[in-house]
Amino acid sequence: MKLVHGSAARAGRPHRLGLQGRVILVFGAGAALVSMTVAVVTYAVAYHYLLSRRETGSVTQTLANARFVQQELRSPITDVPAVLSSLITPEGTRVLLYRSGRWYSPSVSVGRNIIPASIMDEVRAGNPAEQRVVLDGTPVIVVGVPISSIGADFFQVRTLSDLQQTLSTLGAVLVGTAIATSAAGCLLGWWASRRLMRPLTGVATVAAAIAAGDLDRRLPIDRDPDLASLATLFNDMMASLEERIQRDARFASDVSHELRSPLTAVNTSVDVLENFRASLPTDGQRALDLLHLEVRRFSVMVQDLLEISRLDAGFASLDVEEVALDELVVRTVAGRDSTVPVRVSAGAMGSLVRVDKRRLQRVLANILDNADAYAGGATLVAVSRNGSTSTIAVEDNGPGVTPGEEEHIFERFFRGTEAGRRGSTPGTGLGLALAAEHVRAHGGRIAVENRPEGGARFTVTLPVCQT
Repeated sequence: MKLVHGSAARAGRPHRLGLQGRVILVFGAGAALVSMTVAVVTYAVAYHYLLSRRETGSVTQTLANARFVQQELRSPITDVPAVLSSLITPEGTRVLLYRSGRWYSPSVSVGRNIIPASIMDEVRAGNPAEQRVVLDGTPVIVVGVPISSIGADFFQVRTLSDLQQTLSTLGAVLVGTAIATSAAGCLLGWWASRRLMRPLTGVATVAAAIAAGDLDRRLPIDRDPDLASLATLFNDMMASLEERIQRDARFASDVSHELRSPLTAVNTSVDVLENFRASLPTDGQRALDLLHLEVRRFSVMVQDLLEISRLDAGFASLDVEEVALDELVVRTVAGRDSTVPVRVSAGAMGSLVRVDKRRLQRVLANILDNADAYAGGATLVAVSRNGSTSTIAVEDNGPGVTPGEEEHIFERFFRGTEAGRRGSTPGTGLGLALAAEHVRAHGGRIAVENRPEGGARFTVTLPVCQT
């Protein structure tokens, strides 16, 4: 183990969009790009088509009206404004006639200032002309036609406001359609991502179960050939891994078991040597003490290895019974001739848990031994209850846990910086690992954290019996 000084800053990682989010984003962006492209192209085609039709229609109608005016004004006494008023023109169209230095119009409000000078010059030169301009903020088409037979120039001004309104409505519809299409693309991406993530979610669920110790879990074989091959490979890999874990567990169990006989012989020999301790020189006595310490440490390690290997192989059985957790903790701490105070919260008094008493006492003993070895001893053992779980907390005033080692501290043979100094502590690095295995076998959780006021806090959380 275990408890060492030190600090490590974890660099903050920028948040990345998940696979599902990226699929939705791609679908939405793709739909938006396609819909906006279609909208722009549609608007451009409609704009040029409608405008071209309007210009062509204006020119055709102007030529027709000019021929009518030419026929009606062959007589010099014809009423020009009346002739102009009789012309059939679309709504918003104004006509003017320039003849013998005078301007004529059906309405007195229409004057020559609405005709651009460039159009007037072109028509006076004897050429038909057409131009789009803006008059008083309104777009219009001005068409001019010379009528040389009667010495006149005919002009027709047609507003484009209705066309502009049509195009504005079309643009709004296209933008709304693009937004709706983008939203539909996002929905489609969400649906597709769920279909895509469903197999991955299944893999994650099975992997989590395997990580929790259920090595028999396997992926169902999907009808999809690609997913079926993935599930088959995953299951084959897990079968091979389970076989290797069981083989390693059996090997560790066999080795540990085979070590017990020679270890017993060595212990017996050490006990015999203890009987002749007084006759040994000082160096021999020190060597005997060292031998006794190492043999004891080795015996503990072998016993722990045997226990862990039985848990790994699934051979360990739990002799569970309902016990009052607070009473079990008080008896365990008192049985160690310990002066560590035990505090039981009001809600935890009498809380029943289904546990193997021997194994749970071993868990608490290993945590207290760890505090004795690395933190100068525990300062408090607390029992509390939170809903459907009860928690045993062991606090100390030691150096705490090095940031980043909170999870590794329950790994086998992990001793933090102590690992490089053999003999510096009597621990084997198996005590907390064995405690974690026992807690997991009971369906509980074990964790460690640094206390704000200093030291470490180990917590064991167990489910409470449902009454």
